[in-house]
Amino acid sequence: MAHQLYTNKNGKVSFAFTGPREAVWHGLGQNLTEGADLETWKQEAGMDWDAVKSPIFYDTHNTPRNEFPDRVVLYRSDNSEPLSIVGTDYHIVQPGEVIEFFRDLTERHGMKLSSAGCLFNGTRFWALAETGNEFQPVNGDSVIGHLLFVTSIDGTLSNTAKFVSTRVVCQNTLTVALGEKSKPIVKKTHRTVWDPTQVKIDLGLLNSNWESFKGKLNALANHQMTEDEVNRFFKKSFFDPKKDEDSQSSGEIKRVNNLMALYKSGAGAEYDYGTALGALNAVTNLFTHGTGRVRNADRMFWNAYFDDDAKLNTMDNLLELC
Repeated sequence: MAHQLYTNKNGKVSFAFTGPREAVWHGLGQNLTEGADLETWKQEAGMDWDAVKSPIFYDTHNTPRNEFPDRVVLYRSDNSEPLSIVGTDYHIVQPGEVIEFFRDLTERHGMKLSSAGCLFNGTRFWALAETGNEFQPVNGDSVIGHLLFVTSIDGTLSNTAKFVSTRVVCQNTLTVALGEKSKPIVKKTHRTVWDPTQVKIDLGLLNSNWESFKGKLNALANHQMTEDEVNRFFKKSFFDPKKDEDSQSSGEIKRVNNLMALYKSGAGAEYDYGTALGALNAVTNLFTHGTGRVRNADRMFWNAYFDDDAKLNTMDNLLELC
């Protein structure tokens, strides 16, 4: 299937969500009622299985059944499908543990799961929860805070927890730039034992750094920029600095033109046109949703939540203007 979300033999897609189906980028999966218990989330998101380790054996013309040292196969407990080959010291975080990460956060701290599922043929899985933080910048559209936890079963991704913000009108995403005493992203490799409590401490889940992020967005909303200033800013940010303006590649010129189009008439542009926040939202729009050519749901998810360098660099550069 083009979306490449994991689908079992009965055709059930390993994805669950709350809210309207039309807001989901691929329109597939199980629509859950808000407040569904975590066991339901595990089942409906296709995350109610374990990765199991098995030794690797191979035959030669001299000796049958040789064991491959220091390597194991990981396979699914529900259908025995192979997932990956990893080292014997690989510490697995199971799909159900990704959901369990949010148990105390949903039961005692007001968070609400909003989506969860498996990507890249079931080798990566994630859960996303609303933190309960929401605000509306000056003349801007509402922004909702989320906490994302994602990991892999094939060694391609560390255990990663991060705060992200989502702009309601256009679903643009941006990693939340928190204060200096906490981390917007916490990564733990699979060489260490997973400790969800320590991750939550490192993230600073219960502190007030959301206020710092709100202050930054309001500063951008209050900083006026003319259309020419925004255009010059995009060129400075995304043109090749080693070339003059007339020597830029067609791709670089097209990117700036796309950004200007999003700045002037993209989703939600009417809220913050003429401000630095409008320039930031054009960038988050482009690097969240692409140019409309990306059809693979796996890649769209990755663009939205992990293609963040350009977004954060843009935010920092615009804040320097304020």
